[in-house]
Amino acid sequence: MKFTEEEARQIHQFYGWIRDYLADLSRSTTGDLSHAINFGYWPNTCENLYDAQMAFCDLIAELLSPLEEGMHGVEVGCGIGGYAIRLLEKHPVELICYDLLQEHLDITRRYAEKKSVGDRLHTIQGNSMNMESIADNSLDFMYSVESSFHYDEKQKFFNEVFRVLKPGAVFAYADISCEDISRIAFKDGNHFSSKLELDEYINTAGLTIDQHRDIGEQVYEPLYDYTARFNDKILDAPPGSTKAKVGKYWDLVNSNYTKLYRQGKMGYQVYRLCK
Repeated sequence: MKFTEEEARQIHQFYGWIRDYLADLSRSTTGDLSHAINFGYWPNTCENLYDAQMAFCDLIAELLSPLEEGMHGVEVGCGIGGYAIRLLEKHPVELICYDLLQEHLDITRRYAEKKSVGDRLHTIQGNSMNMESIADNSLDFMYSVESSFHYDEKQKFFNEVFRVLKPGAVFAYADISCEDISRIAFKDGNHFSSKLELDEYINTAGLTIDQHRDIGEQVYEPLYDYTARFNDKILDAPPGSTKAKVGKYWDLVNSNYTKLYRQGKMGYQVYRLCK
């Protein structure tokens, strides 16, 4: 299975449309960029999306622990590289960033060079449901954060994860789950799975669930509240501008997801999986 040209174009268009807005949304209080494109993980100590994204990155590293010198891993769906570079700054590993969009990989490469970790970062453009450029039993660890909801054949993705991991290796997986996709207001390009479906994909692939948490409580409502405050008080964009339109769109998305979470129809699943 490969993404069609039209599917790849839609993903390219979507991230190109939201990227500048999300960059502003995820700035720290001192103006630093997170270089991450996801909802974040919001313990009580987080003041903004930047803090939540850094907390999420640290959670992923904790699930992958121990990350020892010389280990080789992959981030699947790396986006623009924020988590990859933070991981490389903190741990002496080699990392491949794997993404469908070459422009994401180019941004990641420039950021890695800026942060002086480019010698341990490699990039591969490809389809996560067919990672043919990665050899069998070759990786010490993998992780994927909020990427697989784009995949319409997740079983093939989890099968590929099993194939490329070494025996005993770890995969940290985090993504949105939905128990009733008919109630998702913005469906284009989204292929959400239920918690039960995710478990079935994992088990069918031959992976073992070592740890599991649903962190929906630390995702949807805190992000919705922060986005609403940001759009009302911080977003510096003229009415009708692209950034203002994206802000309104993002507010509607978060409102929809938060309502579904409150009704028990949406979660955010985090797994530590082992081969």
